[in-house]
Amino acid sequence: MRAALRLLATATGTVRPSARFLKPGSPTGLTGLGTHPSPRSALLYLYNHTLDKLKQIPEHSLYRQSAEALTKHRLAIVEQYVPDGYDAWQERARKLLEKHKSDLTARQFDGQHARLVEGPDGRAYFIRQMVTPQDWRDVEWDGAVLDPHFSWVQTGEDVVGAVKLEDSDKLLELDKIRESDPVAYRQGLRDLGIKMGGVVEDKSPVEWESEPPLSAEQIAEMEARIGSGLIEEVVQVAEGELKLVDIMTQARPWEALEEEAPEGQWTYFERKE
Repeated sequence: MRAALRLLATATGTVRPSARFLKPGSPTGLTGLGTHPSPRSALLYLYNHTLDKLKQIPEHSLYRQSAEALTKHRLAIVEQYVPDGYDAWQERARKLLEKHKSDLTARQFDGQHARLVEGPDGRAYFIRQMVTPQDWRDVEWDGAVLDPHFSWVQTGEDVVGAVKLEDSDKLLELDKIRESDPVAYRQGLRDLGIKMGGVVEDKSPVEWESEPPLSAEQIAEMEARIGSGLIEEVVQVAEGELKLVDIMTQARPWEALEEEAPEGQWTYFERKE
């Protein structure tokens, strides 16, 4: 639906300047699938990671040969599309990464489960996963009283409020370094929250500037060349292909069967006159 509406707007000349870019999280027309905030960087990371993992599989494997060919083909397509202002952003991001690398690689950003990771190609990738915020008005209160240190720790429908004695001692130790080492203080709180079973939504003090977005026209052209639906669907397929490499590596289908098939079982049937 999104692609059809975009083409219709282009044909009728009704595209506004603000409509040149797709809004992250907006509906795509596919149930449960929102507009991806940074599909280009996500695909570059996934494809490079997939190619790196495929090296674990023997070269004679037909799976590796076909997967490598398809991944390299799509990677080449994605690399051809560069957003406006990318070079200037890359320089700013490089300086910020050099200055705050330890903090950026250990944090989540804006509660959106984003992280900065280094890819197998040596480049840094900012991976963001869209999360639908939960409306707490729809959740029935279970009577738990929150500890002030863990008001931001959530576990699905429940809220972590109980703090064990040893955890309380750890909190006192962390309070001593709150001012002197804020990074270690936040990391300690996060580790303690995870230990208690919480999903921590910690915000980084570093303002990370996201990669400039591709225009709607660039994304539409990329979708047409890849030919696998919306770019969000392409990202999902790439995620599945990356997981499949691990499954195939574990199954090792290129090895000989433990029980050989009877002779002629895989021979094509030919009708004899």
